[in-house]
Amino acid sequence: MLTQLQQRQAGQDFGFYRPPSPGTAVGSTRFNFRQAVPAVLKGSGWQLQPLQKGIAALTYEAYLTNPDAPFHRNGRCANGRCANDQPYTWRDHMERVEKAEQEHHSHKQFSFAILTATHDKCLGCIHLTPLRPFLTRYLTPDHLLTSLSENSAMILFWLCRSYRDQPVAYQLIHTLHHWLADDWELDEHLFRAQSGDVTAVHTLQTAGLHLRFTLDITVTPVQYAFYGE
Repeated sequence: MLTQLQQRQAGQDFGFYRPPSPGTAVGSTRFNFRQAVPAVLKGSGWQLQPLQKGIAALTYEAYLTNPDAPFHRNGRCANGRCANDQPYTWRDHMERVEKAEQEHHSHKQFSFAILTATHDKCLGCIHLTPLRPFLTRYLTPDHLLTSLSENSAMILFWLCRSYRDQPVAYQLIHTLHHWLADDWELDEHLFRAQSGDVTAVHTLQTAGLHLRFTLDITVTPVQYAFYGE
């Protein structure tokens, strides 16, 4: 098991995929699928739907009412320092949703909202990003990188606080894992969580996933744990 992957490029890391610098040899920064991407996944009392303008009001409310959600507040960076003191506005959210739609169409990243079956509330979000480019930003051992193709995905997720550590969370991750394995053209997919996020780690383990390796972000500092079969 890998216990530490040293950071290759210094800089603040907010957890989501950030495109590499031009000319960086990271391989493809988008998925290469020959078939249409599955659009909807339905579970018991919930369903996944691509993040789109039509449900932006629901996802915006979920972001505002859940401090654990990524980008809960806007960050401003200058001279190597970042401050998260800017309110997350409706305009910010619409820009993010529009970008998510573009990335979905171009296969650069896939973002899904977790909605109730009645479509009256957003329970969280799921994001699929290319795994190899993310790991290539760090001193990742060759044997790990060579085993990953451009269709290897990193799965990021967050849930509203009232649904974390609940049966619906375990069922969602379990169902999502098998959906990605059976219906998507993915060669590999790993779920990522912060090692210190006991609830997220417990959710992944309860869903039947196992720790594959950890990655230390020394600048932040934070440690990411990657889970899969």
